[in-house]
Amino acid sequence: MSTKDELLTVSHLEKSFGTHGVLKDISFQVKKGEVVSVIGASGSGKSTMLRCINLLETPTGGEICYHGRDITDPKINVPAYRAKVGMVFQSFNLFHNMTVLENCMVGQIKVAGKKKEEAEEKAMFYLKKVGMDAFINAKPRQLSGGQKQRVAIARALAMEPEILLFDEPTSALDPQMVGEVLEIMKQLAEEGLTMIVVTHEMAFARDISSHVIFMSEGVIEEEGTAEEIFQHPKKEKTKEFLSRFRGLN
Repeated sequence: MSTKDELLTVSHLEKSFGTHGVLKDISFQVKKGEVVSVIGASGSGKSTMLRCINLLETPTGGEICYHGRDITDPKINVPAYRAKVGMVFQSFNLFHNMTVLENCMVGQIKVAGKKKEEAEEKAMFYLKKVGMDAFINAKPRQLSGGQKQRVAIARALAMEPEILLFDEPTSALDPQMVGEVLEIMKQLAEEGLTMIVVTHEMAFARDISSHVIFMSEGVIEEEGTAEEIFQHPKKEKTKEFLSRFRGLN
């Protein structure tokens, strides 16, 4: 039974590529203001699950309900849905032929139908929030990886999404740039933005998550609060996975 603060309910989600089952019977809920971190080894299906939620992949079975409506319904307006359930990618996905400012305006104008002035004002607000307002005329190729990712976050925020999906947002960054992106995400979490974060940054997941999902071989092996998963994991696979991250305790 879904309650009003449940934004997203994933039920029995399945995804296969040919005969290879990547996701098997995935079910969980995301409530307003929650930060859900998804952890697990590479190849466990984390990114595929996120791509299904954003409809970049079509689920093979199951339901993904946003405010009680199944978004796999062919009648769903996908760009409008993606404006509300935004995504920040590992590889930034910025438009290389546009400036930083244009990157943060284009979706607002084309998808949300905002006027140019309003789109620019909102873009500036969020670029300032991530510390990139001094770079509005730069093209992506002139930016470092950390700067690109901050622009990508500002672009997603400018759509004013209800949920923001992060697909390993720091894995393409140099170690010294990871901190600046995580700091922004931490700030967004503290401000109450609902987030689903696929990450290898265990200390970050432990410190900011209200809920942690550990995936292994396409299934949810274990889930619970950050304390339950990181301090008192029950399953052997969870314990084994976390034991690789020394210095967490």
